[in-house]
Amino acid sequence: MGVVNSVMSFFGFGSSDGKSESAPRPKQTAPRPRRAADMSEIVTLDPESYADAKEVAAHFRSGVPVIVNIGSMSEADAKRMLDFMIGLKEGLEGHLRRVTPKVFLLSPQNVAVTDADADEDDPEDLMQ
Repeated sequence: MGVVNSVMSFFGFGSSDGKSESAPRPKQTAPRPRRAADMSEIVTLDPESYADAKEVAAHFRSGVPVIVNIGSMSEADAKRMLDFMIGLKEGLEGHLRRVTPKVFLLSPQNVAVTDADADEDDPEDLMQ
């Protein structure tokens, strides 16, 4: 009966005499994504070069909306940053809206952004 008890204990059923030989296993839970009701912050960034894209991505991946002002970037870096933000939006199924010609709002899927004037910007329109 030792083998049967060992197998039962391995699968978490314990032994037939009511004693369990294995220690209880901690329950693993996945991180809970933020809901729109949980939203308490919006990050505003003024990147100076494309190297600052990591900071934009870090905030966006954690579920925080990011306002990005690319006005102080060179034209080439601004285009790269915009391409990068479009990739983030598509890859993580978020939203990207133009606020002004050089300011963009990058928001996660679970954050609703309402704009009475227009629907979500098309990536082709954002590039202009």
